[in-house]
Amino acid sequence: MSFSPKLSFSVFLLFHLCIVMKATTPPSSKWLEPYRVTITNQDVPVVLLRCDDLDASLLKPGNSTSWKFRKNFWDSNKYGCRFYWVDDNFVLQKQAEFTVFDDEVANKLCGTDGYNMNRCYWYITRDGFYYSKNDGSDWNLLHGWNNIG
Repeated sequence: MSFSPKLSFSVFLLFHLCIVMKATTPPSSKWLEPYRVTITNQDVPVVLLRCDDLDASLLKPGNSTSWKFRKNFWDSNKYGCRFYWVDDNFVLQKQAEFTVFDDEVANKLCGTDGYNMNRCYWYITRDGFYYSKNDGSDWNLLHGWNNIG
């Protein structure tokens, strides 16, 4: 079986066009890249935290929890978390629920460090939930607490 010159040229052109298009629009994050999500409680008396596929955590002021993973091939990693602000007697005061990691969060809210680890920082305060790309001074309020009752 032989290709006609026209068909061969079309296949050649299509192949090179795909390579050029791929080279000019690289993805902002790639599969198998390493990520670390860190959540820190600054000043809420007690936070009960439950994230998808992870063990529950109890965070007192100054405590953190973190986990690391690699993005999967389908960019479908997603961690939705539920936060419960309880008082010292474990009476529920406020709550919140949102996604702390997915493809959108990775592309907009996470940054890299010097070791090529992508990092996503969340900071819990009485005002709400802040994020930072570098655990520095660039904290931005993204979510608030929901009152109970």
